[in-house]
Amino acid sequence: MAIVGALLLVVVLLFRPMEIVPSIAKLHLLEVLTVITAIGLAIEAARRRGRAGFAPQLPWLAGFLGWAFLVTTVKLGSQGLSIAWATIALGAIFMVLIGYAATSVQRLTAMVVVLVASLAVISGIAVHQGMQPRQCLEIIAHDPDDPELAPDGRECERPRACEQGGKEGAEYLCERVGALSTNSAGGRVRFRGQLADPNELSVFVGAGLPLLYLLGIGRSRGTKLLFLAPVAIASLWAVVLTQSRTGQIVLGTITLIALVRRFGLFGSLFSLGVLPLLLLFGGREGAESDASKIERAMILREGLELFRAHPFLGVGLAQFNQEISIPMTAHNSYLLVAAELGLFGLVLWMGMLWMTLKIAIVVVRDPPPGLDPELLRFAEAFAVSFTAILAGVFFLSFCYKQLLFVWIGLGVALYGAVRARAPAFRVRTTGRDVLGIVACAIGALAVTYVFSRASAG
Repeated sequence: MAIVGALLLVVVLLFRPMEIVPSIAKLHLLEVLTVITAIGLAIEAARRRGRAGFAPQLPWLAGFLGWAFLVTTVKLGSQGLSIAWATIALGAIFMVLIGYAATSVQRLTAMVVVLVASLAVISGIAVHQGMQPRQCLEIIAHDPDDPELAPDGRECERPRACEQGGKEGAEYLCERVGALSTNSAGGRVRFRGQLADPNELSVFVGAGLPLLYLLGIGRSRGTKLLFLAPVAIASLWAVVLTQSRTGQIVLGTITLIALVRRFGLFGSLFSLGVLPLLLLFGGREGAESDASKIERAMILREGLELFRAHPFLGVGLAQFNQEISIPMTAHNSYLLVAAELGLFGLVLWMGMLWMTLKIAIVVVRDPPPGLDPELLRFAEAFAVSFTAILAGVFFLSFCYKQLLFVWIGLGVALYGAVRARAPAFRVRTTGRDVLGIVACAIGALAVTYVFSRASAG
């Protein structure tokens, strides 16, 4: 019951069927599936089926949640409670539910299959969308994050062409329209919900590729050619169509890790020549790209000033774009957390990430005796996938996204699955870990400072 609820929770989170068919919004699918999964976990706990134990991410999660609620309430009063809940609470709940629902080889495999199947469908929709001609979309409701649009079937090159012959006084966009009521943004393919931003779509697709590789291990050549290769090709093409440099960085990170693991030092040197080639495909160029770079550099510099002014408490969750001159988010997860929750909040957030990656690395480097090979392979693939995400979110405001918490939940599930086979297995937070987490938090801000200066110049 728990794993079925968790799998459906992931599907609903990714595909947002309530946006495709508004009439089912009243069913509150996410809330219902959350309750079903929680009840399933409670039943399993009562029957003593679970041996997951206390995952090492949980103390960091508890500290992060407590600090975020405290800071936001101090800054905004009672309103801060509702803002904090809307911003991070559901993601944290999904992390725990998925982490404890998938604590076996079979359940982890099921989760990987669902994620890869979702990757295949979403990548296919993105490629289909990118191949469509542009057409006029009337703006029905203005929403900076998700405007309501209605395509009228007229092909176009620019929005102004839509106004000629369109409804009097109506405003239009000129975009590509894909399946499941999706449409591009500025000509860049995207999906919906958690993946409505082209950059965030590219991060999900890139992070899913190591899981696709995982499914291919041990399969016949025919299976790989007929099923897995088309998904890989569609996924790579989808990243190109997003025109996202962040997506190229995610793919580059995966390539770098693969080359280093396969060829050692030679692989790392070879990757220095390969990675620039990846950046030649899919990135935006021209005046629009240059304007975006300048704008992002300004946002980063103002964000750093915001952090300097509020280094301890920050300005509170969801307040970054209210405090800077350009009403936009940070486009850098590390800076966003630091500016909104202070350095201590950044350390707590990075503690979750650090321990998630540490679990996978410990399993790969020092697997307990008799560990199922499937878990070892999952740990390797997950380490690559999660590292790629950590690289990608340097250029995205992804820190509070429910999808990131789903990936952290996969780390919790890996820990539980290994402990189910080897109860003596432990991964603890050591003093060296704390020093590393603090150093990484400060280092991320230092790199952000250097990057903002270089971008502005």
